[in-house]
Amino acid sequence: MEEKENKKLTNVRNRFIVVPVIMLLAAVGILHEIYDIQFNQGIQPFTPSSVRVQQPRRGDILDRNGRVLACSVPEYNVYFDARIAHFKKNPELIKNNIDSIADGLARVFADDGRDRQYYYNLILDAEKEQKIVKLHKKTIDYNKLQKIKKIPLLRDGAYKGGLNIVVENNRVYPYGGMATRTIGFMRKGELAGKTGLEMAYNTELSGVVNPDAVALGIENGEGNVDGYDLVTTLDADIQIITHEELTKTLKAYDAEWGCAVVMDVKTGDVLSISNLSRNDSPTDSNFYENWNYAVSNVCDPGSTIKLPSLMVAFEDKYVNLEDTVDTGDGVISYANGQLTVTDWNHKTKGGFHKLSVRDVFANSSNIGVSKIIDKYYVRDKKEWDYIERIKAMNLHYPSGIDLVGEPSPKIKDPSMKEGADKWSGTTLLQMSYGYEIELTPLQILTFYNAVANNGKMMRPHLMKEIRSDSKTIRKFKPQSVKGSICKKETLEKAHRILEAVIEDGTAKKFQSKYYKIAGKTGTAQTFEHGHYNKGKWRGSFCGYFPADNPKYSCIVVIQAKDAGEYNAVGVFKRISDRIYFMDYDLRNQMSSDTASVLKMPPMTNGFATDLNSLYKNLELPVDRKMTTPWIRTNIIENRVKETELSFTKGEVPIFERMGMRDVLFLADSLKIKVKCVGTGRVSRQSVRAGERYNQGDVVVLNFE
Repeated sequence: MEEKENKKLTNVRNRFIVVPVIMLLAAVGILHEIYDIQFNQGIQPFTPSSVRVQQPRRGDILDRNGRVLACSVPEYNVYFDARIAHFKKNPELIKNNIDSIADGLARVFADDGRDRQYYYNLILDAEKEQKIVKLHKKTIDYNKLQKIKKIPLLRDGAYKGGLNIVVENNRVYPYGGMATRTIGFMRKGELAGKTGLEMAYNTELSGVVNPDAVALGIENGEGNVDGYDLVTTLDADIQIITHEELTKTLKAYDAEWGCAVVMDVKTGDVLSISNLSRNDSPTDSNFYENWNYAVSNVCDPGSTIKLPSLMVAFEDKYVNLEDTVDTGDGVISYANGQLTVTDWNHKTKGGFHKLSVRDVFANSSNIGVSKIIDKYYVRDKKEWDYIERIKAMNLHYPSGIDLVGEPSPKIKDPSMKEGADKWSGTTLLQMSYGYEIELTPLQILTFYNAVANNGKMMRPHLMKEIRSDSKTIRKFKPQSVKGSICKKETLEKAHRILEAVIEDGTAKKFQSKYYKIAGKTGTAQTFEHGHYNKGKWRGSFCGYFPADNPKYSCIVVIQAKDAGEYNAVGVFKRISDRIYFMDYDLRNQMSSDTASVLKMPPMTNGFATDLNSLYKNLELPVDRKMTTPWIRTNIIENRVKETELSFTKGEVPIFERMGMRDVLFLADSLKIKVKCVGTGRVSRQSVRAGERYNQGDVVVLNFE
């Protein structure tokens, strides 16, 4: 018995000895193979300088409805590496395949002007000099990459065929040059945004590179964390309207630059923002987003500042709407002739003479406003009272928009005794009607928006959410920066004088029979090179609509050779009209006697639930409602006719007549890569419906 137990113990010990020995021999074999690959077979070990680390996919920037404003499309650099171990073990491989490789590359890159001999020599040199060579000087798209992957030898991949692929994410902006200064712009090869949201949220968009990539020689992006997507407050439809209307007027009046911003009154959401100016070339008549005037351009606001000026006097109960002011013949001097103030009609009509305070504002009388401020604040040495009231209304702070580079307003006060900003006996008078005070267009709009919002000042913002795929990482809530800018009685008066401008004031020809507008015109000379240039004027209009229940606020500023305040009002009115009739809730408020008969709208193909909601909201007659998720629509005898829209796995679907939101949702669900060009509905697709789809192909969709 004891002898049997000893034998068992001996067997167990032998097994414990054999296992480590086997493992040791295996380790020695692996080390020998590594040594042989690195030194005997001529492969150089990785060094940090030899590794080109693939960047994570940069996040998309979307509008509030999920439409893509900026996205990354993969492009590829292709190389042939003659140094790989497989070629050392099989030295005839390159020689046997070089003709096929050269023929294949010449066919793929036929439009490049390089024949098969060029590629033959390229591969031959790589083999002789034991190096890696770039097969094409530029990046290529996915379709060309697939063709290269079918070429003999190269089709065997990186470790057996020497094909080395490096991915670059090229930034694409489907809406072209619209809102570029706000969305931001990145050139090919750049890794960080330098303007707009691309810059402000660069960290969130960029993602994270695998920290071990360089040390381990990882080039294919393995272990990277892709960037987050940004969901903005911008509305692509309203952005298109704003861009189009501003562009038309700038071209028509040969303007220097212009900007326009539309905001949601209740939330401070920036729905659209356009900043357009000319390039330096005298032969180029187009306008581009060269500078963010709305956010960054601090300048004299002109007559739009008359609103806070009179609100200061209302708040101190110095004047009421019915009080009268004698403006005389339209010319007045202050401070022993140091300052001459004129009204815009003094040459044509000899001034306004007596006006009510309401009509002083409605007719934009410089003399009327300056006389009120002179009587109650300058003569009585109460300049500080005026300044403190302005600050109490939050006019001395930046708007706080979530972009980099917004300057603070420039508001003088009596403590400034010297320098260019020196306070003088005429400073407050000029401030009251729009000079010697500087704000950006967005800062003025923020104030007017607060008036529309019953005194509650909202911080204008561009961000709604940060997402990772369908998961929300962070939500941005509307922020109030001022509970109330003034008393309720002051607000009521402010509303009345703003409506008076449209009812019978300087903008009365821009009334709408469908809805009420409230706002203020403004004009200012341009200060440059130390003096005011009488050959350059800034016309502006700032206001909100519908005036009786404000939903949208908007400012338009245009700099041109003449006083273009009416041009600015015209842009505002065309923007507000298009938004009003696009907004179902507002359009539905029109009284039946003023509402025009609506024709059947052009129909789209798309998601059944959305289309059924559209039928219900617009009360459209439908012959048959399909129960399938996706439907195709037609108009027959002024009725909607539905048919089923089905898709086959592995085939390209019918994208035509779909909106961008439906396209992106459908493409994502079918795992099809698409590139969107233009706006509207899909008019053309690069791959016909029904054709087979290879994983990774890119389908280009043109929207009109």
